[in-house]
Amino acid sequence: MTAIVRPVQPSDQRAVGDIAFGTGFFGQSARVYFPAPGLFRALWVAAYFRGAGFAGFVAEVDGQIVGYVLGAPDGNLYQQGLRRAAPEILAALPTWGLLGCLPYLGRAALWHAPQADPVRFPAHLHLNLLPDARGHRLGERLLRAHLRTLAGAGVPGVQLSTTTENAAALGLYRKVGFQVAHRRATPLWTPWLGRAATQVVMTLDLSRPDLLDL
Repeated sequence: MTAIVRPVQPSDQRAVGDIAFGTGFFGQSARVYFPAPGLFRALWVAAYFRGAGFAGFVAEVDGQIVGYVLGAPDGNLYQQGLRRAAPEILAALPTWGLLGCLPYLGRAALWHAPQADPVRFPAHLHLNLLPDARGHRLGERLLRAHLRTLAGAGVPGVQLSTTTENAAALGLYRKVGFQVAHRRATPLWTPWLGRAATQVVMTLDLSRPDLLDL
């Protein structure tokens, strides 16, 4: 297996979007709750390719993209990217299947994740790997490359949101120094999990001297 981690390129958007959709339900396909892959890709990925993205990386195995890390250094830049992506999002609205997405979209609007202090932790990130690519430390390589770039650019801190359903991801984030800032039960996923999930917000202070070796 020949694996590399490299900076994300504009031409990677479709592959990254496919991975986002393929892993969007706790590592499995988001089709369970969002039967519109084109709209999912536009909503979750397009903003990072329309000016919001910073320090993004992809992992390739034998020339195929199998994972990524995307993020924005602050919320304002992400909102600008989201506005630029609006035409792409509108164009991705499906002629069928949108009704199947509404239960999730409505619930997400009601039970959105909390946020950590945006002054201390202005950046956010998303990291995903295809199931067959897990277990080879590619997630760690992606994450460390992203964090080194953020720290080198003077970004003071980064936050992320996940759930306790993603046990392997939680272990990785703890390994590189993330700490839990908020934890709470959320009914967002109950229709698809059959129970509530526990939402976790984690933060990392990038100004710490011991993080220079990330």
